Amino acid sequence: MPTLEQVCKRLFAGPTWFVKCVIGALLLAVPVAHFFAFGYFYALIDRARRGDSLELPDWEDWRRLFVNGITAFVIFLALGAVPILVGWLLTLPWRWVPIDFGVLVYLPMVPAIMLAGPLTAAGIYQFQKREQYRDALRAYVLVMMLASSKGRFLVPTFALVGFLVALCPLMTFTLFVGFAANLTFYAVFFRAVEETRKNAPRFP
Repeated sequence: MPTLEQVCKRLFAGPTWFVKCVIGALLLAVPVAHFFAFGYFYALIDRARRGDSLELPDWEDWRRLFVNGITAFVIFLALGAVPILVGWLLTLPWRWVPIDFGVLVYLPMVPAIMLAGPLTAAGIYQFQKREQYRDALRAYVLVMMLASSKGRFLVPTFALVGFLVALCPLMTFTLFVGFAANLTFYAVFFRAVEETRKNAPRFP
């Protein structure tokens, strides 16, 4: 099975990877323009799903990037941002309790944060097969995909959190690089699982 290290080595092997990431970081920081960055994430997942080269692609076909970026962003909102928001709302009652729980107040957010990345990647991965939102939001299929990882998504998620914390002054750059690496890894992993199950039914 692929590892995050292997994916990163292939993803950032090209001589222009830094420039491509800077462009993505700048786009990610600007409202509306951030759809282009999400379109790039969409393209990375698509390349990994098809088994194409994992090297960062050139910034081109901007119209397609924008359209696909809207799709990727909607799926991210549904499977990543909304669960995190729900987790945050669950922390509010604990803030009114006289006892100071410290950072433990944020425990309800932990599951959503841990699952936001792999769920988003799984949703986009499924959407790309027939380009239907209902495929991206079928809970039982997404659960099957996460279960197939046997918890391997935990290491990339912890790595992403640590990366963001360590380089928080470069926030949009670290966000873009971190999301690119993690989403690509999840897509590569899902494809590897499908390849090992060629004689068995694939993910619907």
